[in-house]
Amino acid sequence: MQRVRLPAGPPPLLIWRERSALDQLERDAQALAGRIARLRPHCHHRIELEARLRELRCRQMRLECQLKGTL
Repeated sequence: MQRVRLPAGPPPLLIWRERSALDQLERDAQALAGRIARLRPHCHHRIELEARLRELRCRQMRLECQLKGTL
């Protein structure tokens, strides 16, 4: 008889809201990256968008850590 090892985190069915939020954060980050790519390198607006993108990626990483149970 073999032992079945269960995953450490909650089952995917119970975290669908969090997964949806992660997907939305990724879509927002991709949209910001596209807008940034179209601007001049030292444009003030580009710098603002880059700061917003960094903050968005931090939120995304925090949520991923929470889902994995490491935060």
